[in-house]
Amino acid sequence: MAQAARIMEILQEMIHIDSETNTPKERQIELYLQQFFSGMDVISGLIHVPNDRCERSVVYGLIRGKTNRTVIFMNHHDVVDIEAYGNLRDQAFDPEELQKALAHKDMSEDVRRDLESGEWLFGRGSCDMKGGAAAQLAVFEDYAEKPGNASLLYLSLPDEETYSAGMRTAITLLNELRNSYHLTYDILIDSEPNRKVKGELVSFTGTVGKIQPVVFVQGKPVHIGLYDTGINPLGVLSQLIANTEGNKELTDVCDGEQTPPPAWVYLRDRKERYDVTLPQRVAAALNLLTYHKTPEDVMYVLLEETRRAVHDLAQNMKRDLNMDVLSAEELLQQAMAYPGFDVFYQSAKQASFVALQDGKSTYVEETIRLLEQILDFTGITTPMAVVAFAPPYYPAADSLAAPNPEFTGLLEKLSAMEQIQFNRYFNGVSDCSYCCVDPNFNEKMIEKNLLLWGKAYPFDLGSLKKLQIPFMLLGPWGKDLHERTERVNIESVSEKLPAVLDAILSYIGNIDS
Repeated sequence: MAQAARIMEILQEMIHIDSETNTPKERQIELYLQQFFSGMDVISGLIHVPNDRCERSVVYGLIRGKTNRTVIFMNHHDVVDIEAYGNLRDQAFDPEELQKALAHKDMSEDVRRDLESGEWLFGRGSCDMKGGAAAQLAVFEDYAEKPGNASLLYLSLPDEETYSAGMRTAITLLNELRNSYHLTYDILIDSEPNRKVKGELVSFTGTVGKIQPVVFVQGKPVHIGLYDTGINPLGVLSQLIANTEGNKELTDVCDGEQTPPPAWVYLRDRKERYDVTLPQRVAAALNLLTYHKTPEDVMYVLLEETRRAVHDLAQNMKRDLNMDVLSAEELLQQAMAYPGFDVFYQSAKQASFVALQDGKSTYVEETIRLLEQILDFTGITTPMAVVAFAPPYYPAADSLAAPNPEFTGLLEKLSAMEQIQFNRYFNGVSDCSYCCVDPNFNEKMIEKNLLLWGKAYPFDLGSLKKLQIPFMLLGPWGKDLHERTERVNIESVSEKLPAVLDAILSYIGNIDS
């Protein structure tokens, strides 16, 4: 078993490396991992994220065991930014100095108690998720010296905290490694930090899906003095938001678990300057989480809710509002009838790609811009509401969706070994969304309504459906991730977690015995 001291040594080294997400800094820890593997007799390498402005990579190491049964240790090496640290930003990546500085700050009783106990390590990334990564790396190092029956693949990803470009790249890598070395992927462990409830560590065997609808509304701009002859798109969109924001009827439910309710995360009118004219166009983006709902379900719900919003507003105003409500696919079908549209549209998508590469825009903003450009090109000025999808897209994934006695047997073994509670779905969105999507998943709704699909947002759904890797989100006990008091429990990360990882390797390696 990996020594606790060695785990803490690796963890300290990793925390000291600034690897803030969506920046070239992530490459610093990728170099660290490459050097780590270079001194070991293992198969290792890296795969560049395609068309990535930060030139980041997925780093992997593979230990061949006596069998092809394979355990995957997966983690992400990026961390969120350090703005939350305020005047302690210079200490964010130095646990010792940070703990000294925090001692002089006002803090909650829980934080104060943990700080003074000596049982917790503070610092950016300590729990999310360099703690889990360090434990995995130390167990990998130990296992490389004397491999057992199971093969072991270590996979470290960039960009988890933003758009999961690392995991989307890893989909192809995982299929290639499986085919090249004839591996069977029996279990994937994503050692994201876990919380404790009544003394039990809470782990997960599934992860919530996320889809980001964009609703774009074009009204009829008139002088405000002639209000009754126009249509204010802000009114329509505001009615939609009022009807749906936090609406628990729009959540997804599975075995008594419920997704967080929908939340609107972006709202802008498209006017560039003030005048006394109703705005012509407005747009908003919605964060919607799913368990079982498909993109088809989401599109249907958003179209219906938008129609209801138009109806409700018309009722309130006691007048008719003639407004078409359609999907992005339907708008594109109309636009294709206009000569030259195809060439124009490809050029517009390329411009969006460049803007994203330069870091001058976001997926939501470019989705809205494409909708505007489609309407400008066609000259369509009739009032309408269009529902599109913007990246990122995370399918819901559930390791228990299909019967797997070996997987359930492992859960029983771990529950008996440690105080671990296995819940069905992790509601925080994770890279595990790309592990075991429903093989019957129909990607057409996403492809036709996510306008940036392709070069700007690459996604190999065909390869994804081939993976079918059962997984669990099982890591150390951590607190306050993304906050300046982020911390990981030392015993959990240096003793408890490695023991569990060793047990998993033993279990998988002995399945055929």
